[in-house]
Amino acid sequence: ATVACLAFAGSALAQSVSEGDCICREGIIMDQFCIERGTLLDNSRVRTLEGPDQHSMHCLLDVSLCVNSGFAVLADPEQDGDEYTVAAKFDDAGNALVFDFAAERGRRGSCNDCTGELGEITQGIRAAVVGVVESVGDPSSSDPLARAPSIGVTNVMESSDGCVSFSCSVDAVNLAPEPTPDTVTTPGAPTASPTARPTSSTVDCNEFQSSVVLSDSPRVTLDFVVNVPGSESNYEFSSTEEAAGGVLTAQITYEGEGYVSLASSLDGLMPKSEAVICLPDEDETNAVMKYFMADRNQALITPYDATQQTLLNTEVTQEGGVTTCRYTKLLNEDEEIAINANGSNTFVWAIGGVNTLSYHRGRGSVSIPFEQCTPQGVSEAMVVNQGGAYASYWKAHGILMGLAWGFFAPVAIVAAVCRRLIPGEGVWFQVHRAMNTLCCLFTIAGFSLAVVAYNGTGIPHFSGTHQAVGLSIFVVVIIQVVGGALRPHLPTASSKDLPGTTQHNGSDEEEAKPSDEEETSKPQKTTVRLAWEVGHRLAGLSLLGLGLYNGYSGLKLYAMRTGNTSDYTNVWWGWLGTILGLALVYSMYDRFLSNKSK
Repeated sequence: ATVACLAFAGSALAQSVSEGDCICREGIIMDQFCIERGTLLDNSRVRTLEGPDQHSMHCLLDVSLCVNSGFAVLADPEQDGDEYTVAAKFDDAGNALVFDFAAERGRRGSCNDCTGELGEITQGIRAAVVGVVESVGDPSSSDPLARAPSIGVTNVMESSDGCVSFSCSVDAVNLAPEPTPDTVTTPGAPTASPTARPTSSTVDCNEFQSSVVLSDSPRVTLDFVVNVPGSESNYEFSSTEEAAGGVLTAQITYEGEGYVSLASSLDGLMPKSEAVICLPDEDETNAVMKYFMADRNQALITPYDATQQTLLNTEVTQEGGVTTCRYTKLLNEDEEIAINANGSNTFVWAIGGVNTLSYHRGRGSVSIPFEQCTPQGVSEAMVVNQGGAYASYWKAHGILMGLAWGFFAPVAIVAAVCRRLIPGEGVWFQVHRAMNTLCCLFTIAGFSLAVVAYNGTGIPHFSGTHQAVGLSIFVVVIIQVVGGALRPHLPTASSKDLPGTTQHNGSDEEEAKPSDEEETSKPQKTTVRLAWEVGHRLAGLSLLGLGLYNGYSGLKLYAMRTGNTSDYTNVWWGWLGTILGLALVYSMYDRFLSNKSK
């Protein structure tokens, strides 16, 4: 059969199409649920037709609400400031083709079915989709999906290939068997169905639908189900639950005896988080309650007022050495962190070694994508350490900053303090300058990684002490290095006869302490030079102190984010205490010898 082939380019959406036309549309692949919703399910702050490039592979290919709604291709805005437009939506066979196309190009781990075989995409996947028009849409409709044509997809190509050359196999499209809810048959398509295909059985939304492991050692798991009114869930809502937009029913299981806690957090940290804490030794009324954690100090962990203790169906038990806590929480409550029923939520969890509130035996910070329960069930939940795809950024940030302030900066200071021990004229200064330069470069790189990671995870910038100190270090270290490069040089021996003459060899190696005979003939330093030396040394010592503190607090934060039981701060202080302590002892000994010789 012969069909008319129409490519989409620029304003081609304005071109009229007819049923049976072969068309090609290139752009960002989006699920119809997020288009109808108006904002991205995985990032409700972003309007779907304004920032579709921020749509994650997880939301696109894992969340059953998104997958089951079908896919569409969004055409780029014609002008800056315009919205994306729905260029075409697909038939069931086309949805399966698009799913497989995206799964092969999604970075492994970014979604359940992503293999990374043909790409490393984590969000905003693009494709060129070819197909035969089955319905032309309604150009007069205000609904962006209703305006778009529906096509029977025959091919999905790389976006980079565009729609320059394409064709449709009409016979293959027309002869394709009707898809069933359980299987989709498409010429040339894999026979395996995506994870989130509808099932024939109806699930019970009164039971837990998802389970994630928070920690392997000790074993801590979280089982949960999210119910939202209007989702055809068989959960029976009270008027209060309906007004709150639904409920989260959770169960924390800890293979040990002690308290358990799960806290909603905006930044993955304990301060200012809102916790449900389960204390097995308390009476039934007070055993499971909501607490506000103002800071890491136990004295600042206080229960909410009685009017805010709205948890339902609470219970904490201990049997056979296993602690289990169960509760139901309203999704949206006044002056509390809202729980996103269809998106990522960040939690801080902790378990104790005893049944009363005390320092935790284990803890961690996780991000968990929630999905409301429907009769068709939910997708497999994936627990991600805080930072998600940016976990490697945090690790790299820590390594770079650890080397900068745990090695390069101390060595630079030791080289200056112990200059008499370093053989070779001016060698100490070369070492001092090289170590400071490396410290500066590693600090810039580490700082940049942290900024990128914070942008990617949506955590507020510089909201904590560690982050604010890090910003101060970044600014001062730049000033320190620039100031060192532009320092006023020491005067030469001839400067008495030639005022203003300076040494420009850049080494300052003459700063080595002179002998008594040389002292009387040594040119006097200028006032500017003396002021620079005082400022340079004070800034250097201040930077070292800030760097040591931030290295310590960074190790604590990383251990908290990852749930590691050891934060290695003892190693940090042991190494730095040794090297700086030896330098201090030598400095005092050197000063003693110098004074004695006089």
